[in-house]
Amino acid sequence: MKKRITIIALIVLFAFSLALPTALAADMRGTALRIDSGSQYEGMDATYQNGYSPAVSGGAARIILPLVPGPGTEQVKSGEQVNISVNLGNPETAPFIFNNYDTAASLQENKLADGKTKKSYLVNLNLPLSETRVNGNYPVVITAKYPVTDGTVKTQEFTVFVKVTDGRDPSEPTAEPSGEPSAEPTEKPGTDPGLDPGTGGGGGGSGASSQPKVIISNYEISPDPVNAGEKFSVKVTLTNTSKSTSVKNITVTFKSQTTDLMPGDNTNTAYIEKIGPQKTEDFSFTMAARADAKAGPQKIDIAVAYEDNQAAQLTAADEISVEVHQKIRLEYDQPKFPSEVYMGDTTSASLNLYNKGKNTLYNVTVVLDVPGLTPESSAFLGNMESGTAKTADIYASVAADPNAGMSGGAENGAGQGAVAGDSGVAPAADAAAIGGADGPTSIVVSGESGPSADMPADGGDGAVQPGPVEGNFIVTYEDEYGEEYEMKVPVETMLVPMPDYGGGMYPGEEPQPEEPTGFPWWGWVIIAAAAAAVVIAVVLRKKKKKRAQELSEDFEDDDIY
Repeated sequence: MKKRITIIALIVLFAFSLALPTALAADMRGTALRIDSGSQYEGMDATYQNGYSPAVSGGAARIILPLVPGPGTEQVKSGEQVNISVNLGNPETAPFIFNNYDTAASLQENKLADGKTKKSYLVNLNLPLSETRVNGNYPVVITAKYPVTDGTVKTQEFTVFVKVTDGRDPSEPTAEPSGEPSAEPTEKPGTDPGLDPGTGGGGGGSGASSQPKVIISNYEISPDPVNAGEKFSVKVTLTNTSKSTSVKNITVTFKSQTTDLMPGDNTNTAYIEKIGPQKTEDFSFTMAARADAKAGPQKIDIAVAYEDNQAAQLTAADEISVEVHQKIRLEYDQPKFPSEVYMGDTTSASLNLYNKGKNTLYNVTVVLDVPGLTPESSAFLGNMESGTAKTADIYASVAADPNAGMSGGAENGAGQGAVAGDSGVAPAADAAAIGGADGPTSIVVSGESGPSADMPADGGDGAVQPGPVEGNFIVTYEDEYGEEYEMKVPVETMLVPMPDYGGGMYPGEEPQPEEPTGFPWWGWVIIAAAAAAVVIAVVLRKKKKKRAQELSEDFEDDDIY
């Protein structure tokens, strides 16, 4: 007898091992319909994954079966109905009044228990019960037949158990199916058991008063959120809620509802040997988010197939949510920034930004932070869609030279020494006037490195001194979740004292040559020219007078003769 039982057990295990590859192959082919196990429709006491049981009252059983498009590549042909046929079992033992209950379901908005609606193929059956019905659980096989997109006709079967409690007690013990309702699909060619099941059992193990239920009690995702283009791991905790029955041969199938998430290790299944009563077991799997994955929550379907201690095949289904983020790719050109600015003058700078990521960036703002430069305002660029570019233009006033107007050596030393050459090295003779006998070797101001140890960047009195300065364009923005980011673009320039030419000259103008002190040379030229003119006039006057006298004498001689 024991040998016969052992042989039967081996046959059952062998059959299950053959069925598993078939189920996985069906999963790879995809399925057109699956039970909407997570939604509670009007007239249902619970969702399928929480143990929905058809209502039995008024001499009739009401079965509600919501079907939605599955995640596979095969889909119900657009605009076509799903034809529904009903198998009530053996007329001699079933509690139903046999009749033709075939119907059809269309994809349309159906009302949920919370008043909302959801698009689905809703099967709503009202099955009258026989007056001679016997209490027990009775399977009703609902067959869905429909054309798929390639024109072929596909068939799926879904089994729902109706529990009768208002009939007569059986006169003798009879084998009954499970004590809890189920929506386990019965596999036919082209169906998909991996992602279509309801929860809480099915399969018809005989002699069992109840069936253990396996649920997903917890899951963890690492990293969370997931970045597009990267792999992530999922740790799932399964709990056997039964107080007395173990479950075994547990096969878990996981699959994304979209093509944005793919298996990371070339497999989408996991295996657990056994879970004891009210015990938990963990399993982990790896997936990868595509580089072009849509940002936001992504759903992963989890289907669990297992056996109870009677070797009855049971199923459960659930889904988990993964938050996917697209990487932010905000890039920029080399900033347009002056290499030197005159103190007391004004200047301008600009920064080109490019959003090369998939996300929209919100409230993009650019601020200029450079010692000695006071921006008129920040540049608010608003929102930047993916693939767009914007330019931030900023105008700023340059701090006045604190040494301007100083006299003597102090003016020459402090005002010019800090920018002698381009190195910012002060002449040794004037070092004391700047801030020490030795004098600083350089002045650097930035967010990273502090001022010279010998002299602060403000000269010790709050004023920025001439010399090189470093700072940043500070870019701030927000992502679609309201999280704020900051990016710094380094810039540097030279603060140069404003030239003083004594004639109100502006930077860039050529200074006039200085005039020598004393009486100008051209004055002497004018005086000499005037004196020469006077001498010439006197000489000419004398010559004219002499000539007139000579002519007068000639006339007198002519009169004598």
